[in-house]
Amino acid sequence: MGKSVIALSLASEPMLVEAAGEIARRWRGNGRSPLIIGLRGELGSGKTSWVRAMLRGLGHAGRVPSPTYTLLEEYPLGDLVLVHLDLYRLASGEELENLGVRDWLARPDLWLLAEWPERADRLFSHCDLIVDFRITGTSSRCVEIAAASDAGRAALDSIRDIDSRY
Repeated sequence: MGKSVIALSLASEPMLVEAAGEIARRWRGNGRSPLIIGLRGELGSGKTSWVRAMLRGLGHAGRVPSPTYTLLEEYPLGDLVLVHLDLYRLASGEELENLGVRDWLARPDLWLLAEWPERADRLFSHCDLIVDFRITGTSSRCVEIAAASDAGRAALDSIRDIDSRY
């Protein structure tokens, strides 16, 4: 299997959108599910933009609100369900249990993308991939995708050439 970390230097928001959409299409095309993906980075670093771009890349044309206050948004995409969590305002691990995380972790057709995954230890320990966002300029970002499981390593292997484009 290939490397366990991929780093992308994205000079603009359109580059971030392009990269996230392409990655989502490749993972879906390669049958990469279930996947649990933790998204880390300071406020405004691009986590929600990344999820929106992945959804657009998968063909979702509807509204994609930030789940900051609702904690989650669910997107059925045919044979795949994408759940977007924002744990920034999570009060306790019990609150996450009440949202049904145990059921999601058992689904074979799920991509669960969690912003601020480190705020929920149980969920964080199940992440297949950790995506770290770092602000490098007004509109530029460094995005580092690291594998945290065998499924994560397989997902990275399926996009190992993408870092040569960014």
